Amino acid sequence: MAKSYIYIPINSDEMQEYAKNLAGAWNIPVNQILANKVTSGIGKAMYRWVDKCLSKLRPEDILYIVTHGTGAPDGQMIGAERSMGKNVQKKVYVNGTAKWTGGEWKTYTPAGLASTLVKEGLPANFVNLHVCACGSGYDGEKLRPWAQRLLQSMASTHSSLQVTGYRGWFSCSTQRVCIKVGTQFYPLEERAVTFTLA
Repeated sequence: MAKSYIYIPINSDEMQEYAKNLAGAWNIPVNQILANKVTSGIGKAMYRWVDKCLSKLRPEDILYIVTHGTGAPDGQMIGAERSMGKNVQKKVYVNGTAKWTGGEWKTYTPAGLASTLVKEGLPANFVNLHVCACGSGYDGEKLRPWAQRLLQSMASTHSSLQVTGYRGWFSCSTQRVCIKVGTQFYPLEERAVTFTLA
């Protein structure tokens, strides 16, 4: 039976919280949230010798990649802030609303994330990958959708892969996940676009 997993390429406190909200809304066990235990540098590469966090996935499983996107067409990168040295990421409340501050941005191009997925051991016969980043499915005037460019970057290593992106902004709580466009909220499937190599 297929299992669903959430992968955090940028393992920050903010992304951990976001992934836990998604897991709660989708009834995914917390132990199926995957991330490299080291957040940056040579230690991250060295940890892959011990545990490639995506290597145990099976071809029939579903993988949701969680990070920030631009929410608009022509997005070149996706990413998130993470604590680096003394620049620590923390959650603060402004007028009762939670907000994350601090940290430094780590970003990925489609080719950069493709390389990381391979390094983390994503099986070559894996199929169902979702890029849960705002705007990852938008087609632009200058660039094809981010999710499609990720698929193209993985074509030589993952010939069965299909990548789903989303047109709009992710809105998430532990009870529901939807896509926001303007002031309207939509079920994920209404704003999803799936790309294949065929």
